[in-house]
Amino acid sequence: MGTFRIVVEVDIKSFFDTIDHQWMVKMVEKRVNDKSIVWLIKQWLRAGIMMEDGSTENPERGTPQGGVVSPILANIYLHYVLDLWFQTEVRKHSAMEVTLVRYADDFVAAFRIKADADRFYEWLPERFAKFGLTLSDEKTRKILFTRFEKKISDPFTFLGFTFYWGASHKGNDVVMVHTSRKKIHETLQNIKRWVKENRGKSKRWIIEQVMVKLRGHKNYFGIQGNSSCIKQLWTKRSLFCSSG
Repeated sequence: MGTFRIVVEVDIKSFFDTIDHQWMVKMVEKRVNDKSIVWLIKQWLRAGIMMEDGSTENPERGTPQGGVVSPILANIYLHYVLDLWFQTEVRKHSAMEVTLVRYADDFVAAFRIKADADRFYEWLPERFAKFGLTLSDEKTRKILFTRFEKKISDPFTFLGFTFYWGASHKGNDVVMVHTSRKKIHETLQNIKRWVKENRGKSKRWIIEQVMVKLRGHKNYFGIQGNSSCIKQLWTKRSLFCSSG
């Protein structure tokens, strides 16, 4: 991040629920020549949803929640909507270095100069609207993120981590990360909810399962410089267990 100064942090509103089926099929057809496979994907996209009153609804948009193919189709969708566009158009019209980092529907873009970031920020809503997608005004923002102006640089969040400028033990400027406050709160609430739902089971079993969940959390967030956030959950494990 040393060569970049501006970060655009983006949030897509209800991405998996708003994928346009017609565009999705067109994108699949670009890479898949087997008509039977394309037909199956069409049928899968239109799979009925059981409503509370017992009726069935066939959605015109979105991919079935929890479906094993949903992540694959979502990646295909954003590959054409965002990745290729960024490579061919955004880079082409940028005066300095730019970069895009995306995982599923989460992504951030970084720019060396403000003019390039401003252009991307202006183009982005129209580009996404073309494919039936909407950006969150509250969570989509353009921020200064540079070691040369650390005091006024803002942190940003990506994939559950908060990124910010700090100093190494030797005093060098480095990008540091910690688990975002939102993710810590979500993890705490999810574990507490799970314990309450299983409070009728033995305390020993509950403790074992809580430890499994905490180890899973540590395996993802346990990176260098993030030990204090990991300890926050581990020091609260007695609270989870006492709820059983």
